[in-house]
Amino acid sequence: MTDTPNPRFYDYVTPISVSKNDSYDFKATGPVRRAGVYDQQERLLGDVWTDGRQAAGFSLIDDPEPDMGYAVGRMDRILTQAYKAGIPASELLDPALYAPDFELSVAL
Repeated sequence: MTDTPNPRFYDYVTPISVSKNDSYDFKATGPVRRAGVYDQQERLLGDVWTDGRQAAGFSLIDDPEPDMGYAVGRMDRILTQAYKAGIPASELLDPALYAPDFELSVAL
């Protein structure tokens, strides 16, 4: 047995730098519009939201089934790609952005 403590129990943390992901803001600055996101089995996964200005995101349903977790990562990639392509937040409720993997149900 050695007297060297396990590194995971040290009292200090070595900081690391993380690059910021280019995407829309997560804080809305006005009224928010939402659209339900459904998978190919027609299950509600959550919703895409946007304030129509600078903010947008995806919210998973409160009690997801275990196999629904993939939607968070996939929706993040879709929104990041849209941001990098210069698509304004006001156009993020276009169902074509999410097809064929997801169906968007936009409430008018």
